[in-house]
Amino acid sequence: MAEGRGLKRTVYGDKPCIQSEKKQKKITPAATIAANTTTVVTKTLLADARNGFKKGNFVCSPLSLDIVLGMLTVGAEGETLKQLLGFLRHRSIDQFLSQSPSSKLLAQSLSKRDSGLEFSLVNSVWVEETDGPVLSSYQKVLQNVYKTEAKYMDFKDRVKLNEAVKEINSWVKKETKGLIPTMIKTDDFKGNEILVLANALYFKGTWCKQFEAQRTWTYDFYLMNGRKVSVPFMTLDKQRFQYGSFKGYTMIKLPYESNDGSNHFSMYIFLPKRIDGLRDLIKLFHADDTLFYGDFDLEPKILRKLWIPKFKISSTFEPADVMKQMGLTLPFDEMNREFRGIVPDGDFIYVSKILQKSVIEVDERGTVAASCTMMMVGRGGCPPEINFVADHPFMFMIREDTSKAVFFVGAVLNPGVN
Repeated sequence: MAEGRGLKRTVYGDKPCIQSEKKQKKITPAATIAANTTTVVTKTLLADARNGFKKGNFVCSPLSLDIVLGMLTVGAEGETLKQLLGFLRHRSIDQFLSQSPSSKLLAQSLSKRDSGLEFSLVNSVWVEETDGPVLSSYQKVLQNVYKTEAKYMDFKDRVKLNEAVKEINSWVKKETKGLIPTMIKTDDFKGNEILVLANALYFKGTWCKQFEAQRTWTYDFYLMNGRKVSVPFMTLDKQRFQYGSFKGYTMIKLPYESNDGSNHFSMYIFLPKRIDGLRDLIKLFHADDTLFYGDFDLEPKILRKLWIPKFKISSTFEPADVMKQMGLTLPFDEMNREFRGIVPDGDFIYVSKILQKSVIEVDERGTVAASCTMMMVGRGGCPPEINFVADHPFMFMIREDTSKAVFFVGAVLNPGVN
């Protein structure tokens, strides 16, 4: 990485190693092969930054997008397959299905619940009935890897399409526990759709160190434009957390409770040292998105003050244009003839739309969040006392630390705006 960024990236052998700017201390490199989905996120955030952050708060799920892209990839061949695997940063489908963060989680139980943690990953595939059935080889992957099977609907008849949309939205609402009540409209179907691929993700976590509601106070949050707003801050005093201070920003790890030894979830908050430093922070992560998947050089520190604003964000995200700008073009080509691994007549099948909706709410108890990604496929052709006061715009992510799967990434510009 270039000089002047918050973390330096040194190569030991052929693996990157993230180091503290001050201590230059070697830490364990990430063994995870990271997809380009986090780069899609940072590129989207950078575009908004150049426009003055007019879109405001943002949240999305790289993991959910990664899973839906995987469901498409296993049905591709030829140059389209190569392009998709390159985007996902894998050499083969076998490598993707064994080494990607999404595949590691899919190989486990897709739904877990204990006293402090609940999460689920659920997939679905709906097929235009006149184009089915899907190929037996594709159905086998759906069953064995994605724990689902193709369902057949009529997308061409207008009355039956209305029924199909209601059924799909009902599925989304159920699998996101009501956080996303509707996903698509009848108008989203243009008449040539033969396939809808979907992933629904739900997460509910309780902080290991909970904030007390009676210690939530109203303080000023400083906006990018120099103004300030009064919002409720959750507060803790003199508590030990994993903390790091780097050039340009500080960060903290907030773990969630879990009795499950195989999954460990945490929220990471990346706080620029300058009130207007969010754009530079996003640039750093965009320049090297393996930072999302690495092991940060954090140390246990007692924080004299920890202030985190409560926030709730809902976002709708259509990443197709950004993905095309990054070189993933063939899946969106109406003349594509390389999705013959899905349905018998695989000519001229292309991705007509990708839509993701995400919701997150952070309060004294913990976090509840959900995301749904839907892909429509159609025919065409020991320092001094430390404070961590998040009183200005910051970036965050929720990550499962064993698989390094990035469930959510977002930016808080104004916690007072839902």
